[in-house]
Amino acid sequence: MFKNFRRYTFLFALALIPVLNSCSSDDDEEIVDPVEETQGKYTVWLQIGSWPNTTQYVLGANSLTEGTIDLTGHGAEVTGKSAYGIITKGGYYYYYNTTSGRFSKFKYEKELYNTVLEVPYTHMADVSGFTWINDKTLFLIGTNGDQDKVHYSVVDIETLKMTNGVLDAPAVPAGFNDFSLGNIEFTNGKVFFQFGYTAEWPNPWQKKTYIGVVDYATLKYEKTLESTTSAGPGTNKLWLSSSFVDDNGNTYFATNVEWSSISGRQSAIYRIKKGTTELDASYTVNQSTLGYEGVGLWYIGGTKAILKYIDPAITGTTHIYVFAVMDLETGKITKKLTEIPADGDAYIQNIIVEDGKVFMITNAETGKDYVYIYDIAAQTVKTGLEIVGGYDWVLRLDKMR
Repeated sequence: MFKNFRRYTFLFALALIPVLNSCSSDDDEEIVDPVEETQGKYTVWLQIGSWPNTTQYVLGANSLTEGTIDLTGHGAEVTGKSAYGIITKGGYYYYYNTTSGRFSKFKYEKELYNTVLEVPYTHMADVSGFTWINDKTLFLIGTNGDQDKVHYSVVDIETLKMTNGVLDAPAVPAGFNDFSLGNIEFTNGKVFFQFGYTAEWPNPWQKKTYIGVVDYATLKYEKTLESTTSAGPGTNKLWLSSSFVDDNGNTYFATNVEWSSISGRQSAIYRIKKGTTELDASYTVNQSTLGYEGVGLWYIGGTKAILKYIDPAITGTTHIYVFAVMDLETGKITKKLTEIPADGDAYIQNIIVEDGKVFMITNAETGKDYVYIYDIAAQTVKTGLEIVGGYDWVLRLDKMR
């Protein structure tokens, strides 16, 4: 269906953020977790309307391979409680509502979106990125209100108790005003976070990308890695994935060509090898020189990733974002996923990897919307769950249990 729609984009609206409890018994009889009985295995976020008059909904589904999910008469409205730039883990959602000044934990089940727990929270102006330290510990990063300092919070997701602090990142240089934060990953005891500096709009980004290194045990800022190949901080998993740790423990960070468009339209992928705290000097994938402009990157196992990029051959429409399989070692596209319609927006968190398959959503300009299924081994694409019901935009796809 046609999506005549304009939302606030990632460039102007940085991420707003708004465990499963096991049951036990004294005997050997198995008790099934209530979440398993009442909560769909997956959720799909949909939106009605155009910015700023928008309404968002969450719907549950137990299968992505078949059937139909219908907004008409189903799902829960989440408008006012949270937005789709949100964190999920173990069947719950976590969100920082900057309007109410509260950090909340939600659960969607039985077509209700319920608040499980919430606490006052004003430590940062917004949440610009997150990474999981373990299944119970969430690390948030953002800026202060003036956007000239980098703040962090370590969150116990069962109690929402927090340890808050400020990282001793390099000061904003002369000629620039703000920190802009994006990708963040935790591995081998270190938190790596990507950042850049901006000036007053429409002046350009500083034409560099930086990665800060934080020792998690002490929460001390250790060093700054930098490159002039591309600009900006990449994205973050609230809205769009472009960083990950692979099966071998290597960490990849990508930048987004749209963030650096006024600095030469360059996007790149960087690697930090397992156990090191330096950019791998033997590895930089300059996406622009390879003929594509990357915006998103999802790891799917081995040396492969799903790349979301701008197709220069598409004109006369906003549906310019297409998908391909990329080889991380060479940086080259190995298979264009032409069976999947072009998306109308880059900032959609739209991929799940499960059981050797990649499940993907996209906003088709015409026709029906489906969950598309890419079989990694067979390298084939087919349609799965159909999405219907009078919405204007597909926003995200999540695995809840």
